[in-house]
Amino acid sequence: MMPMRWLPVCLILLLGNLAGAEGDPARITYAKEFPGSQPDYVSISVQKSGQASYRTAPDEQPVEFHLSPESTGEIFAIARKLSLFQGASLESKRKVAQMGKKTFVFESGAERHAVSFNHTEDPNAAALNTLFEGLARTQWHRDRLEYLLRFDRLGLVKELLLVESDLDQRQLVEPALLLPVLEKIRSNHSLVNVAQERAAGIVIKLQSATR
Repeated sequence: MMPMRWLPVCLILLLGNLAGAEGDPARITYAKEFPGSQPDYVSISVQKSGQASYRTAPDEQPVEFHLSPESTGEIFAIARKLSLFQGASLESKRKVAQMGKKTFVFESGAERHAVSFNHTEDPNAAALNTLFEGLARTQWHRDRLEYLLRFDRLGLVKELLLVESDLDQRQLVEPALLLPVLEKIRSNHSLVNVAQERAAGIVIKLQSATR
């Protein structure tokens, strides 16, 4: 039997652990595993505050970024429509090609719910998947532009054309996240003019869209 003098200490530790669990921010994570695609793995985690992280390998250091209140609210609103993935069954009963394993996870303190699927016909799950795919595409372009700017400047024009094409087709979510790297390209006079001009044109489009 535990000595009475230890009870207050144990009670304090128990309450501290409970408070820590309850204090953990609610977070929604999207992960996609698709061997043979580029990238073959991607995950994005979003907290209610809008603080977010992106990675293209399970064990790599994530890239931190901040999501707008509008996108953050939309992600959590759709997740609530899906009962925060609790007991959800999203897999389509139709036979379709392998499109990659997608997983949604909700975490808040000790609470955790997850669901995985290859293809879904649920409109809310499809909308959430499209939103996260758009975010992942934006972050992929950001990574590519940063890499090319450092190691392969001749590849910048091609990547900028892809960025502009995705932007025009509304394939990107939160494209303003690209502005810092685009500004670096636009202001770098050691680059070929066409790269600077292309980046400047995209910056103008993004700034016009936010007005």
